[in-house]
Amino acid sequence: MKFLDKLRAGIAHFMSGRYGTDQLGFTMVISALIVTFIGAITGARTVCTVIADVLLVLCFVRMLSKDRPKRARENQIFLQKTAGVRRGISEWWNRMKNMRKYHYYTCPKCHKKLRVPRGVGHITITCRGCGEKFDRKA
Repeated sequence: MKFLDKLRAGIAHFMSGRYGTDQLGFTMVISALIVTFIGAITGARTVCTVIADVLLVLCFVRMLSKDRPKRARENQIFLQKTAGVRRGISEWWNRMKNMRKYHYYTCPKCHKKLRVPRGVGHITITCRGCGEKFDRKA
């Protein structure tokens, strides 16, 4: 255990003051894996390997950087630019997770997404956004 404790302390000492991981870095690693997988399937291994390697090198450069404010700004810009996509994926994931419990409808007037419990039969739904009432079978 002493060796592992020393190793952990050494890594912690090396990483002190460095930026570390964030959402942009995680996305870069996942993108590198996807590009590598696509390269293996399509046969364009050399091109995809170069792209994946560049992504991984950039990710590690960001992780080991000591310019924390700059890396945080980069991550903030990334989060702002991808907010809509991330929200859409999150909504889709929640729908898939809850598809046995709820039906999802869209208000015909304001197009707001509404969630209704399954198995209640024919109901009148009132939109919380605009007050529109419409009938659906849940």
